[in-house]
Amino acid sequence: MKDPPTTHSSGGNMSTEYAILIHAPEDGTPAMRPDLAAEIMAQHDEFTRRVVAEGHRITGGVELEAARTATLVRPGVGTTEGPFTELAEQIGGLYLVVSDDLPGLATIIDEVFAGDGCTYEIRPTVDHGGPDDATDPEAAVASTAGAKA
Repeated sequence: MKDPPTTHSSGGNMSTEYAILIHAPEDGTPAMRPDLAAEIMAQHDEFTRRVVAEGHRITGGVELEAARTATLVRPGVGTTEGPFTELAEQIGGLYLVVSDDLPGLATIIDEVFAGDGCTYEIRPTVDHGGPDDATDPEAAVASTAGAKA
């Protein structure tokens, strides 16, 4: 049975946590050009400002190094350096956002990042009912072991 999307309650409203996966070109197009770094960072600053101003909540996010720096582990097969497949786009980063307005969140992405050469994929996250305190390594290990059983 599939676990439900991660939901959050605030003031009686139920919100869903979404992962926004940023598929970025790795071929030198505008999204990856160092000479445009300031402009790209300004877009992400504007995204953050708009998300908060319009009632959504960012709970996490990261920019990833280029896919060529990845280490892939295929259980039972081995470890490989570099990206799994040769694709024009790789995941360059992600945001975690709690929202009760998916269309509004999509509109912000469309307006702020128009023309940046990236594709933004929004997916609900899944709540597996793990420990509330992720800083407790023993609880995290126990929860993971229970999920595999």
